[in-house]
Amino acid sequence: MYRMLTSLLFCLPLWAAAQVPAQIAADSQVLWLQPDGSVWASGDDGHVRGDRDNTPRNDFRRIEGLARITGIALNHDSSDSAAAIDADGGLWLWGDLVALACAKDDCEERHRPRRFDAIGAVRSVALGNDHVIAIGRDGKVRAAGRNDVGQLGQPVREGAWLEQGRVPQVVAGLDDAVAVAAQNDTSLILRADGTVWGMGSGAAGLLGKQGKWKPLDFNDPPHAQPLRIAGLENIKAISLGRFHALALDGAGQVWGWGLNDSAQLATPAVDIYPQPPKPLRGLDGAVAIAAGDDYSLVLKRDGSVWARGGNVYGTLGDGGDELVGDLRRIEALDGRNVVELFAGSYNAYARLADGSVLGWGRNSPTVGGFYAGGADDNLLPVVLDVTRQTPAPSAAVKAGAAEFVFTSELSEDQLDERSELWIDGRQAAVLQLDRTTPRSHRGQAVLELKPGIHTYELRGEMRTREAGTRKRAGKGAIVVTRRGVEDAFNTAMATGGALGAYKQSMAAVRAVLPQLDASAELRSRPAPEAAALDAFEQKQGWKLPQAYRKALQEYGAFALGAAQGRYPAVALYPPEQFVTLDAWVEQSLARVPELDQGAALPTRDHDMLDSFRVFSSELAKVRQRLAKDWQQDRLAALFPEAIYLIVPVHPQSCADARAHQRLVDFFQPEMNEETGEERYFAWADWAECELDLSGELRAAVFAHYTAALRASGVVFLRADRVGHERAELTPERLEDSGEGALKLRLSGGEPVAEY
Repeated sequence: MYRMLTSLLFCLPLWAAAQVPAQIAADSQVLWLQPDGSVWASGDDGHVRGDRDNTPRNDFRRIEGLARITGIALNHDSSDSAAAIDADGGLWLWGDLVALACAKDDCEERHRPRRFDAIGAVRSVALGNDHVIAIGRDGKVRAAGRNDVGQLGQPVREGAWLEQGRVPQVVAGLDDAVAVAAQNDTSLILRADGTVWGMGSGAAGLLGKQGKWKPLDFNDPPHAQPLRIAGLENIKAISLGRFHALALDGAGQVWGWGLNDSAQLATPAVDIYPQPPKPLRGLDGAVAIAAGDDYSLVLKRDGSVWARGGNVYGTLGDGGDELVGDLRRIEALDGRNVVELFAGSYNAYARLADGSVLGWGRNSPTVGGFYAGGADDNLLPVVLDVTRQTPAPSAAVKAGAAEFVFTSELSEDQLDERSELWIDGRQAAVLQLDRTTPRSHRGQAVLELKPGIHTYELRGEMRTREAGTRKRAGKGAIVVTRRGVEDAFNTAMATGGALGAYKQSMAAVRAVLPQLDASAELRSRPAPEAAALDAFEQKQGWKLPQAYRKALQEYGAFALGAAQGRYPAVALYPPEQFVTLDAWVEQSLARVPELDQGAALPTRDHDMLDSFRVFSSELAKVRQRLAKDWQQDRLAALFPEAIYLIVPVHPQSCADARAHQRLVDFFQPEMNEETGEERYFAWADWAECELDLSGELRAAVFAHYTAALRASGVVFLRADRVGHERAELTPERLEDSGEGALKLRLSGGEPVAEY
């Protein structure tokens, strides 16, 4: 019986008796190699994920067509190509570089992995921006793809880089390679004798001093002949980040070179000048390294993991958000038996002795999210799980409720904060923040709201280093619609017109939020009779534009957002209220003393009046140049940043002798394409005969409606989304508030046009 069992075991394929260590390759997407040889992916949409789904996600799904995989890679520079090595040494490509592995007429499905047979059997691979570099089972380095700066180790031929090199080339003189790394147009090779060689671009000093790269060197010379990087001996491992590189020698010392803009190599940070290879302080006794986008990870013999560099996404393992991070120990990994590290652009990973993988950093699905059970936040190390999927929407969300995330975060000068969110008079969330433990400076809560208008109130207090304890307060309304506020507004407009829709929509919000800003005021009057318009034309001796008469008939005369003494944001004037452009500017300039005396004007008024000062002299020059043709122009309508002019005298003729008209961006400079001169009022040289004035007014009325409500603390949410498509409500501190008030704003994947 024993003999029979032994025979059966030897008859089994070698793969059935072996498993590979889990691996991670990460950028905007995350590839996760499982012990069974399958590859799973999450993160932003794109071919690297191996599917056609154009929705970002932070749960993992298996990439079809890959099995018995032993190694994975992706290009970190643009995150548009990926590679995998199977148990037979076959190299598989997908994404943009799949063109190397398929016929020209069979490359449409870039998400589908293809085997790159021409390169032969390999045991290690790295991807640059547009090139592949791999180590064959014979130890020789083979490369394919783009070679415009010698990244393939081949002579650069003029024009040859325009088309990818489909035939892999062997790099001469590197027959004993043990590891490769690539980034953008740079390739690094570690040889068996412990030396490190580089080729391609020397940008950021990634080829060491021999690269002769200088800051702001836009003509980086190609290095097609592999260069030995001086100062590196007895190296056992290499890792390449975006602008810096790491190496580990046999004595356990970590070396680093390249840029140090985020202190990924040393303190203090240096923005421009590259560092030559040198040992990094505090990182001796190392057994593993990983270079991320702008940060460095090191595993020491005692099992501790150390990190330094950019920490905006919490990649240093403490949930922080620093641009520059000093060397620190990732305490959350103490005692976890870490055996290998992986670094991406926005998050990092560690494999434990038991085979499990931990991930930390940014969890947003658009930047390589990996933890479907959590919100889009900077996570501390958490166990990855391929079975964890994005939770299904609740019954309320399916019925039309909006699901969103309420978030608060400590600013740099804050010590602690307590924030309470009350909705419709009931406490909906409490966030208690302080700096005593990792990630306690940020908190969030997931909430649901049914369609309709809800009141909200923010209560709490904060303690700062300089100002002590300050109260926090803010209130407003949340408008939840099934298909978006613009669709709701258009529905109301179909029956009551634009002004009717404005009144109806504003009244609904005022019912729960009486304290709306005065800028939401509407004044209107019926349209003049046709006979009155005819009499005006006869008196002036010229005809009104047909588009203007049509708009008057549809809207009547009106002004929006105008308390007395403040010019309106949107208006359509009746003929008797026409003013010339000169008069309008003069009236506005007359109010400049109010601005100088610190009058309490809205921000837009300050900006407009300040602009009048600057541009009034230029307007005078235009008047002198066009005095004969533009003396009788009239301001007929006003928009937030534009005006509608009626120009009765102009050399160009229009049908039916109608007056000319022009909708102009009053403060928008125009550039002369021939001279490159940028000037205002360039529009004064010409005018058009017909414009869709009614359509422009409809858009302006809606824009003013949403702007006025947002200024009063109103937030708009669409409710026709589920799962990861949540809208996000984030407390936003008001810079000009002495009381530290909070204001809700809409963010997190919601297109601005959809509100």
